[in-house]
Amino acid sequence: MQQRRPEKRNKRASRNQYRTHNIERRNVVEVENRVIYTKPFDYATIILVVALLAYGLVMVYSASYYIAEIGGDSQYKYLIKQGISMALGIAIMIVAMNVDYHTFLAFDYDPKRMYEYRHRDMLKKPYVWVLIAAVGTLLLVYSPLGINLNGSRRWINVGISIQPSEIVKIGLIIYISASVAENPGRLRRFSNGLLFPYLAILAGVCAIIYFQPNFSAIACIVMLVFVMLFIGGADLKHLGIVAAIGIVGLIILLTFESYRMQRINDLVNPENSWQLKQSLYSFSAGGLFGRGLGNSMQKLLYLPYRESDFILAIIAEELGLFGVLILLLLFGLLVWRGVLIAIKAKDLMGVLMASGVTVCIAIQVVVNVGVCTGLLPPTGVVLPFISYGGSGVVVFLTMIGLLLSVSKQSNISVSERSGRIIPFYVEVPRQEINQRRMPSIENSRNNRRKKQYRNKNYVN
Repeated sequence: MQQRRPEKRNKRASRNQYRTHNIERRNVVEVENRVIYTKPFDYATIILVVALLAYGLVMVYSASYYIAEIGGDSQYKYLIKQGISMALGIAIMIVAMNVDYHTFLAFDYDPKRMYEYRHRDMLKKPYVWVLIAAVGTLLLVYSPLGINLNGSRRWINVGISIQPSEIVKIGLIIYISASVAENPGRLRRFSNGLLFPYLAILAGVCAIIYFQPNFSAIACIVMLVFVMLFIGGADLKHLGIVAAIGIVGLIILLTFESYRMQRINDLVNPENSWQLKQSLYSFSAGGLFGRGLGNSMQKLLYLPYRESDFILAIIAEELGLFGVLILLLLFGLLVWRGVLIAIKAKDLMGVLMASGVTVCIAIQVVVNVGVCTGLLPPTGVVLPFISYGGSGVVVFLTMIGLLLSVSKQSNISVSERSGRIIPFYVEVPRQEINQRRMPSIENSRNNRRKKQYRNKNYVN
Protein backbone atom coordinates (compact mmCIF):
# COMPACT_ATOMS: atom_id res chain seq x y z
CA MET A 1 0.00 0.00 0.00
CA GLN A 2 2.85 2.34 0.77
CA GLN A 3 4.26 1.83 -2.75
CA ARG A 4 0.92 2.49 -4.50
CA ARG A 5 0.11 5.72 -2.65
CA PRO A 6 3.05 7.64 -4.16
CA GLU A 7 1.90 6.56 -7.63
CA LYS A 8 -1.55 8.03 -7.01
CA ARG A 9 -0.02 11.16 -5.62
CA ASN A 10 2.29 11.40 -8.62
CA LYS A 11 -0.61 11.00 -11.02
CA ARG A 12 -2.54 13.63 -9.17
CA ALA A 13 0.48 15.99 -9.22
CA SER A 14 1.03 15.41 -12.91
CA ARG A 15 -2.62 16.15 -13.66
CA ASN A 16 -2.51 19.36 -11.61
CA GLN A 17 0.73 20.37 -13.30
CA TYR A 18 -0.77 19.67 -16.75
CA ARG A 19 -3.82 21.77 -15.90
CA THR A 20 -1.61 24.57 -14.55
CA HIS A 21 0.52 24.42 -17.68
CA ASN A 22 -2.54 24.70 -19.93
CA ILE A 23 -3.89 27.65 -17.95
CA GLU A 24 -0.51 29.41 -18.13
CA ARG A 25 -0.28 28.70 -21.82
CA ARG A 26 -3.76 30.14 -22.47
CA ASN A 27 -2.89 33.24 -20.45
CA VAL A 28 0.33 33.77 -22.38
CA VAL A 29 -1.48 33.36 -25.69
CA GLU A 30 -4.12 35.88 -24.61
CA VAL A 31 -1.41 38.36 -23.64
CA GLU A 32 0.41 37.85 -26.93
CA ASN A 33 -2.79 38.45 -28.85
CA ARG A 34 -3.32 41.75 -27.05
CA VAL A 35 0.24 42.92 -27.90
CA ILE A 36 0.53 44.50 -31.35
CA TYR A 37 3.94 44.21 -32.96
CA THR A 38 4.66 46.93 -35.50
CA LYS A 39 7.57 48.05 -37.64
CA PRO A 40 8.99 51.46 -36.68
CA PHE A 41 10.94 54.13 -38.45
CA ASP A 42 14.63 54.50 -37.82
CA TYR A 43 14.55 57.06 -35.03
CA ALA A 44 18.32 57.58 -35.15
CA THR A 45 18.01 58.82 -38.75
CA ILE A 46 15.21 61.20 -37.77
CA ILE A 47 17.29 62.62 -34.90
CA LEU A 48 20.31 63.14 -37.17
CA VAL A 49 18.23 64.89 -39.83
CA VAL A 50 16.64 67.20 -37.24
CA ALA A 51 20.10 68.04 -35.89
CA LEU A 52 21.38 68.85 -39.39
CA LEU A 53 18.35 71.01 -40.15
CA ALA A 54 18.82 72.97 -36.92
CA TYR A 55 22.53 73.35 -37.64
CA GLY A 56 21.78 74.59 -41.16
CA LEU A 57 19.07 77.02 -40.06
CA VAL A 58 21.42 78.72 -37.58
CA MET A 59 24.26 78.97 -40.10
CA VAL A 60 22.03 80.25 -42.92
CA TYR A 61 20.92 83.11 -40.69
CA SER A 62 24.47 83.84 -39.55
CA ALA A 63 25.79 83.85 -43.12
CA SER A 64 22.96 85.85 -44.71
CA TYR A 65 21.70 88.53 -42.32
CA TYR A 66 24.30 91.08 -43.44
CA ILE A 67 23.68 90.69 -47.18
CA ALA A 68 19.93 90.86 -46.51
CA GLU A 69 20.27 94.18 -44.67
CA ILE A 70 22.55 95.59 -47.39
CA GLY A 71 19.87 94.75 -49.95
CA GLY A 72 17.29 96.75 -47.97
CA ASP A 73 15.38 93.70 -46.70
CA SER A 74 14.85 92.28 -43.26
CA GLN A 75 17.78 90.43 -41.77
CA TYR A 76 15.47 87.42 -41.40
CA LYS A 77 14.71 87.24 -45.14
CA TYR A 78 16.79 84.16 -45.92
CA LEU A 79 15.96 82.57 -42.57
CA ILE A 80 12.21 82.81 -43.23
CA LYS A 81 12.53 81.43 -46.75
CA GLN A 82 14.68 78.57 -45.51
CA GLY A 83 12.18 77.83 -42.74
CA ILE A 84 9.31 77.69 -45.25
CA SER A 85 11.29 75.31 -47.45
CA MET A 86 12.06 73.11 -44.44
CA ALA A 87 8.40 73.01 -43.42
CA LEU A 88 7.39 71.98 -46.93
CA GLY A 89 10.16 69.37 -47.07
CA ILE A 90 9.19 67.92 -43.68
CA ALA A 91 5.57 67.63 -44.80
CA ILE A 92 6.61 65.75 -47.95
CA MET A 93 8.99 63.60 -45.89
CA ILE A 94 6.18 62.57 -43.52
CA VAL A 95 4.00 61.58 -46.47
CA ALA A 96 6.83 59.64 -48.13
CA MET A 97 7.84 57.78 -44.98
CA ASN A 98 4.25 56.56 -44.43
CA VAL A 99 3.84 55.30 -48.00
CA ASP A 100 4.94 51.75 -48.81
CA TYR A 101 7.87 52.08 -51.21
CA HIS A 102 6.57 49.04 -53.12
CA THR A 103 3.77 51.27 -54.38
CA PHE A 104 6.21 52.64 -56.96
CA LEU A 105 6.57 49.10 -58.32
CA ALA A 106 2.85 48.28 -58.33
CA PHE A 107 -0.19 49.73 -56.60
CA ASP A 108 -1.38 46.20 -55.76
CA TYR A 109 2.06 44.90 -54.84
CA ASP A 110 2.34 41.18 -54.13
CA PRO A 111 5.76 39.49 -54.10
CA LYS A 112 4.22 36.35 -55.63
CA ARG A 113 3.18 38.31 -58.74
CA MET A 114 6.62 39.59 -59.75
CA TYR A 115 6.56 37.64 -63.01
CA GLU A 116 3.22 39.20 -63.85
CA TYR A 117 4.47 42.69 -63.05
CA ARG A 118 7.50 42.19 -65.27
CA HIS A 119 5.37 41.64 -68.37
CA ARG A 120 3.03 44.60 -67.95
CA ASP A 121 2.83 47.38 -70.46
CA MET A 122 5.40 50.09 -69.84
CA LEU A 123 2.82 52.78 -69.14
CA LYS A 124 1.14 50.62 -66.49
CA LYS A 125 4.20 50.75 -64.26
CA PRO A 126 4.10 53.54 -61.62
CA TYR A 127 7.87 54.01 -61.49
CA VAL A 128 7.91 54.85 -65.21
CA TRP A 129 5.51 57.73 -64.62
CA VAL A 130 7.67 58.96 -61.75
CA LEU A 131 10.65 59.16 -64.11
CA ILE A 132 8.58 60.85 -66.83
CA ALA A 133 7.39 63.47 -64.35
CA ALA A 134 10.94 64.07 -63.09
CA VAL A 135 12.33 64.49 -66.60
CA GLY A 136 9.37 66.73 -67.45
CA THR A 137 10.49 69.19 -64.79
CA LEU A 138 13.78 69.54 -66.66
CA LEU A 139 11.88 70.74 -69.71
CA LEU A 140 10.00 73.33 -67.63
CA VAL A 141 13.27 75.23 -67.44
CA TYR A 142 12.69 76.31 -71.04
CA SER A 143 9.10 77.39 -70.29
CA PRO A 144 8.04 80.79 -68.86
CA LEU A 145 8.60 79.30 -65.40
CA GLY A 146 12.33 79.09 -66.09
CA ILE A 147 14.73 81.55 -64.46
CA ASN A 148 17.89 82.78 -66.16
CA LEU A 149 20.55 83.54 -63.55
CA ASN A 150 24.28 84.12 -64.03
CA GLY A 151 24.19 82.86 -67.59
CA SER A 152 22.46 79.59 -66.66
CA ARG A 153 18.85 78.56 -67.01
CA ARG A 154 18.56 75.78 -64.47
CA TRP A 155 15.79 76.92 -62.07
CA ILE A 156 12.02 77.21 -62.18
CA ASN A 157 9.98 79.56 -60.02
CA VAL A 158 6.80 78.19 -58.41
CA GLY A 159 6.78 80.42 -55.37
CA ILE A 160 10.17 79.05 -54.37
CA SER A 161 13.13 78.44 -56.65
CA ILE A 162 13.41 74.78 -57.62
CA GLN A 163 16.28 73.16 -59.45
CA PRO A 164 14.81 70.34 -61.59
CA SER A 165 18.14 68.48 -61.75
CA GLU A 166 17.68 67.72 -58.04
CA ILE A 167 14.21 66.28 -58.67
CA VAL A 168 15.61 64.05 -61.41
CA LYS A 169 17.82 62.36 -58.82
CA ILE A 170 14.73 61.17 -56.94
CA GLY A 171 13.13 59.95 -60.18
CA LEU A 172 16.25 57.97 -61.13
CA ILE A 173 16.54 56.41 -57.66
CA ILE A 174 12.93 55.22 -57.76
CA TYR A 175 13.11 54.07 -61.39
CA ILE A 176 16.33 52.05 -61.02
CA SER A 177 15.23 50.53 -57.69
CA ALA A 178 11.84 49.36 -58.98
CA SER A 179 12.90 48.22 -62.47
CA VAL A 180 15.92 46.24 -61.26
CA ALA A 181 13.85 44.61 -58.49
CA GLU A 182 11.24 43.68 -61.08
CA ASN A 183 13.80 41.86 -63.24
CA PRO A 184 17.11 41.39 -61.35
CA GLY A 185 18.82 39.43 -64.14
CA ARG A 186 18.45 42.28 -66.61
CA LEU A 187 21.66 44.03 -65.58
CA ARG A 188 23.82 41.02 -66.47
CA ARG A 189 23.11 41.69 -70.14
CA PHE A 190 24.79 44.64 -71.82
CA SER A 191 22.76 45.56 -74.88
CA ASN A 192 19.26 44.60 -73.72
CA GLY A 193 19.82 45.38 -70.08
CA LEU A 194 22.51 47.81 -69.04
CA LEU A 195 22.67 49.87 -72.24
CA PHE A 196 18.93 50.00 -72.70
CA PRO A 197 17.13 51.37 -70.79
CA TYR A 198 19.49 52.58 -68.05
CA LEU A 199 22.42 54.10 -69.89
CA ALA A 200 20.13 55.40 -72.63
CA ILE A 201 17.99 57.20 -70.04
CA LEU A 202 21.12 58.52 -68.32
CA ALA A 203 22.45 59.88 -71.61
CA GLY A 204 19.14 61.62 -72.37
CA VAL A 205 18.94 63.23 -68.93
CA CYS A 206 22.55 64.41 -69.10
CA ALA A 207 21.98 65.86 -72.57
CA ILE A 208 19.07 68.00 -71.31
CA ILE A 209 21.06 69.21 -68.29
CA TYR A 210 24.13 69.93 -70.44
CA PHE A 211 22.33 72.66 -72.38
CA GLN A 212 21.16 74.47 -69.23
CA PRO A 213 24.19 74.21 -68.48
CA ASN A 214 24.85 72.39 -65.17
CA PHE A 215 28.00 70.31 -65.44
CA SER A 216 28.24 69.58 -61.71
CA ALA A 217 24.74 68.07 -61.67
CA ILE A 218 25.73 65.80 -64.56
CA ALA A 219 28.75 64.54 -62.62
CA CYS A 220 26.71 63.82 -59.48
CA ILE A 221 23.93 62.06 -61.43
CA VAL A 222 26.40 59.89 -63.37
CA MET A 223 28.15 58.78 -60.17
CA LEU A 224 24.79 58.05 -58.51
CA VAL A 225 23.52 55.92 -61.40
CA PHE A 226 26.77 53.97 -61.76
CA VAL A 227 26.89 53.11 -58.06
CA MET A 228 23.25 51.98 -58.06
CA LEU A 229 23.78 49.83 -61.17
CA PHE A 230 26.83 48.23 -59.56
CA ILE A 231 24.88 47.45 -56.36
CA GLY A 232 22.04 46.11 -58.51
CA GLY A 233 24.30 43.49 -60.05
CA ALA A 234 25.71 45.01 -63.24
CA ASP A 235 28.91 43.48 -64.58
CA LEU A 236 31.94 45.45 -63.43
CA LYS A 237 33.62 45.01 -66.83
CA HIS A 238 30.66 46.57 -68.62
CA LEU A 239 30.61 49.50 -66.21
CA GLY A 240 34.37 49.93 -66.58
CA ILE A 241 34.15 50.13 -70.37
CA VAL A 242 31.32 52.66 -70.23
CA ALA A 243 33.16 54.70 -67.57
CA ALA A 244 36.30 54.83 -69.73
CA ILE A 245 34.29 56.07 -72.70
CA GLY A 246 32.56 58.61 -70.46
CA ILE A 247 35.87 59.98 -69.15
CA VAL A 248 37.10 60.52 -72.73
CA GLY A 249 33.86 62.30 -73.57
CA LEU A 250 34.19 64.42 -70.40
CA ILE A 251 37.66 65.59 -71.43
CA ILE A 252 36.37 66.54 -74.88
CA LEU A 253 33.44 68.50 -73.41
CA LEU A 254 35.77 70.38 -71.07
CA THR A 255 37.69 71.78 -74.01
CA PHE A 256 34.56 73.19 -75.67
CA GLU A 257 34.09 76.00 -73.13
CA SER A 258 36.89 78.27 -71.93
CA TYR A 259 35.36 78.82 -68.47
CA ARG A 260 35.57 75.09 -67.74
CA MET A 261 39.28 75.02 -68.49
CA GLN A 262 39.64 78.14 -66.37
CA ARG A 263 38.15 76.28 -63.40
CA ILE A 264 40.67 73.50 -63.84
CA ASN A 265 43.45 76.09 -63.87
CA ASP A 266 41.99 77.70 -60.74
CA LEU A 267 42.24 74.35 -59.00
CA VAL A 268 46.00 74.38 -59.61
CA ASN A 269 46.42 78.11 -58.90
CA PRO A 270 43.84 79.11 -56.24
CA GLU A 271 44.98 82.74 -56.23
CA ASN A 272 43.42 83.15 -59.69
CA SER A 273 39.93 82.27 -58.37
CA TRP A 274 38.25 84.88 -56.16
CA GLN A 275 35.74 82.41 -54.70
CA LEU A 276 38.27 79.73 -53.88
CA LYS A 277 40.75 82.23 -52.47
CA GLN A 278 38.19 83.78 -50.12
CA SER A 279 37.00 80.33 -49.07
CA LEU A 280 40.53 79.32 -48.12
CA TYR A 281 40.90 82.60 -46.20
CA SER A 282 37.86 81.60 -44.16
CA PHE A 283 39.30 78.21 -43.30
CA SER A 284 42.63 79.72 -42.27
CA ALA A 285 41.02 82.50 -40.20
CA GLY A 286 38.78 80.08 -38.28
CA GLY A 287 41.55 78.11 -36.71
CA LEU A 288 40.60 75.42 -34.24
CA PHE A 289 37.54 76.93 -32.54
CA GLY A 290 36.66 79.81 -34.89
CA ARG A 291 35.99 83.50 -34.40
CA GLY A 292 32.61 82.88 -32.83
CA LEU A 293 29.10 82.54 -34.19
CA GLY A 294 28.16 85.60 -36.26
CA ASN A 295 31.70 87.04 -36.33
CA SER A 296 32.73 86.01 -39.85
CA MET A 297 34.52 88.65 -41.92
CA GLN A 298 34.33 86.88 -45.28
CA LYS A 299 30.53 87.07 -45.34
CA LEU A 300 30.79 90.89 -45.48
CA LEU A 301 30.58 90.86 -49.29
CA TYR A 302 33.95 89.12 -49.72
CA LEU A 303 32.86 85.52 -50.28
CA PRO A 304 30.18 84.98 -52.96
CA TYR A 305 27.40 82.44 -52.33
CA ARG A 306 28.24 82.50 -48.63
CA GLU A 307 24.81 81.17 -47.59
CA SER A 308 24.55 78.43 -50.24
CA ASP A 309 27.46 76.79 -52.08
CA PHE A 310 30.23 78.07 -49.76
CA ILE A 311 28.44 77.98 -46.42
CA LEU A 312 31.00 75.44 -45.18
CA ALA A 313 33.66 78.18 -45.37
CA ILE A 314 31.56 80.41 -43.10
CA ILE A 315 31.11 77.50 -40.68
CA ALA A 316 34.88 76.97 -40.64
CA GLU A 317 35.51 80.67 -39.95
CA GLU A 318 32.92 81.08 -37.20
CA LEU A 319 33.05 77.65 -35.52
CA GLY A 320 36.52 76.55 -36.55
CA LEU A 321 37.77 73.08 -37.30
CA PHE A 322 35.83 71.78 -34.31
CA GLY A 323 32.50 72.93 -35.79
CA VAL A 324 33.33 71.47 -39.20
CA LEU A 325 34.26 68.11 -37.68
CA ILE A 326 30.98 67.99 -35.73
CA LEU A 327 29.09 68.64 -38.96
CA LEU A 328 31.02 65.95 -40.83
CA LEU A 329 30.41 63.57 -37.93
CA LEU A 330 26.65 64.12 -38.26
CA PHE A 331 26.86 63.40 -41.99
CA GLY A 332 28.99 60.32 -41.33
CA LEU A 333 26.45 58.96 -38.85
CA LEU A 334 23.62 59.63 -41.31
CA VAL A 335 25.44 57.73 -44.05
CA TRP A 336 26.14 54.90 -41.60
CA ARG A 337 22.44 54.65 -40.72
CA GLY A 338 21.59 54.62 -44.42
CA VAL A 339 24.00 51.74 -44.99
CA LEU A 340 22.47 49.80 -42.08
CA ILE A 341 18.97 50.35 -43.45
CA ALA A 342 20.10 49.12 -46.87
CA ILE A 343 21.68 46.01 -45.33
CA LYS A 344 18.54 45.21 -43.31
CA ALA A 345 16.10 45.89 -46.17
CA LYS A 346 13.70 43.05 -46.85
CA ASP A 347 14.15 42.93 -50.64
CA LEU A 348 16.28 44.16 -53.54
CA MET A 349 14.11 47.20 -54.15
CA GLY A 350 14.62 48.37 -50.57
CA VAL A 351 18.37 47.76 -50.81
CA LEU A 352 18.67 49.83 -53.99
CA MET A 353 16.42 52.64 -52.78
CA ALA A 354 18.22 53.02 -49.45
CA SER A 355 21.60 52.73 -51.17
CA GLY A 356 20.65 55.34 -53.77
CA VAL A 357 19.54 57.87 -51.16
CA THR A 358 22.64 57.27 -49.04
CA VAL A 359 25.02 57.48 -52.00
CA CYS A 360 23.36 60.67 -53.28
CA ILE A 361 23.80 62.42 -49.91
CA ALA A 362 27.39 61.18 -49.59
CA ILE A 363 28.30 62.40 -53.10
CA GLN A 364 26.86 65.86 -52.43
CA VAL A 365 28.78 66.18 -49.16
CA VAL A 366 32.08 65.02 -50.64
CA VAL A 367 31.81 67.31 -53.69
CA ASN A 368 30.82 70.36 -51.63
CA VAL A 369 33.63 69.83 -49.12
CA GLY A 370 36.07 69.27 -51.98
CA VAL A 371 35.03 72.50 -53.70
CA CYS A 372 35.22 74.62 -50.53
CA THR A 373 38.67 73.28 -49.61
CA GLY A 374 40.16 73.52 -53.11
CA LEU A 375 40.34 69.79 -53.77
CA LEU A 376 37.79 69.95 -56.63
CA PRO A 377 37.09 72.63 -59.25
CA PRO A 378 34.62 75.34 -58.14
CA THR A 379 31.10 74.29 -59.02
CA GLY A 380 27.57 74.82 -57.77
CA VAL A 381 26.82 71.88 -55.47
CA VAL A 382 24.96 72.59 -52.23
CA LEU A 383 25.64 71.00 -48.86
CA PRO A 384 22.62 68.81 -47.98
CA PHE A 385 20.31 70.17 -45.23
CA ILE A 386 22.76 73.04 -44.55
CA SER A 387 22.96 75.28 -47.61
CA TYR A 388 20.31 77.86 -48.38
CA GLY A 389 17.97 76.85 -51.21
CA GLY A 390 14.39 75.69 -51.50
CA SER A 391 14.88 72.80 -53.90
CA GLY A 392 17.86 71.34 -52.05
CA VAL A 393 16.12 71.12 -48.68
CA VAL A 394 12.84 69.79 -50.11
CA VAL A 395 14.51 67.18 -52.31
CA PHE A 396 16.82 65.81 -49.64
CA LEU A 397 14.02 65.62 -47.07
CA THR A 398 11.97 63.70 -49.63
CA MET A 399 14.88 61.30 -50.03
CA ILE A 400 14.98 60.83 -46.26
CA GLY A 401 11.27 60.00 -46.40
CA LEU A 402 12.01 57.21 -48.88
CA LEU A 403 14.84 55.98 -46.66
CA LEU A 404 12.55 55.87 -43.62
CA SER A 405 9.92 54.05 -45.65
CA VAL A 406 12.48 51.32 -46.30
CA SER A 407 13.50 51.25 -42.63
CA LYS A 408 9.88 50.72 -41.61
CA GLN A 409 9.90 47.31 -43.31
CA SER A 410 13.39 46.29 -42.24
CA ASN A 411 14.45 44.21 -39.23
CA ILE A 412 14.51 47.26 -36.94
CA SER A 413 11.27 47.24 -34.97
CA VAL A 414 9.54 48.18 -31.72
CA SER A 415 6.56 47.07 -29.66
CA GLU A 416 3.36 49.03 -29.48
CA ARG A 417 1.60 48.30 -26.21
CA SER A 418 -1.69 49.89 -25.24
CA GLY A 419 -1.36 52.48 -27.98
CA ARG A 420 2.09 53.66 -26.81
CA ILE A 421 5.19 53.31 -28.95
CA ILE A 422 8.35 52.57 -26.96
CA PRO A 423 11.28 54.11 -28.88
CA PHE A 424 14.42 52.03 -29.46
CA TYR A 425 12.69 48.90 -28.11
CA VAL A 426 13.71 46.01 -30.36
CA GLU A 427 10.92 43.57 -31.08
CA VAL A 428 11.41 39.94 -30.11
CA PRO A 429 10.06 37.67 -32.87
CA ARG A 430 6.93 35.74 -31.95
CA GLN A 431 8.65 32.35 -32.30
CA GLU A 432 11.35 33.34 -29.82
CA ILE A 433 8.70 34.60 -27.41
CA ASN A 434 6.88 31.27 -27.58
CA GLN A 435 10.13 29.42 -26.97
CA ARG A 436 11.00 31.60 -24.00
CA ARG A 437 7.61 31.89 -22.29
CA MET A 438 5.90 28.60 -23.19
CA PRO A 439 7.91 25.46 -22.49
CA SER A 440 7.62 22.74 -25.07
CA ILE A 441 5.70 19.52 -24.47
CA GLU A 442 8.92 17.54 -24.28
CA ASN A 443 10.31 19.83 -21.55
CA SER A 444 7.09 19.57 -19.53
CA ARG A 445 7.22 15.77 -19.73
CA ASN A 446 10.81 15.73 -18.53
CA ASN A 447 9.94 17.99 -15.62
CA ARG A 448 7.05 15.74 -14.60
CA ARG A 449 9.30 12.67 -14.71
CA LYS A 450 11.90 14.36 -12.54
CA LYS A 451 9.31 15.35 -9.94
CA GLN A 452 7.82 11.86 -9.95
CA TYR A 453 11.27 10.36 -9.46
CA ARG A 454 12.01 12.68 -6.53
CA ASN A 455 8.63 12.01 -4.87
CA LYS A 456 9.05 8.25 -5.24
CA ASN A 457 12.51 8.24 -3.71
CA TYR A 458 11.38 10.51 -0.87
CA VAL A 459 8.48 8.19 0.05
CA ASN A 460 10.59 5.08 -0.18
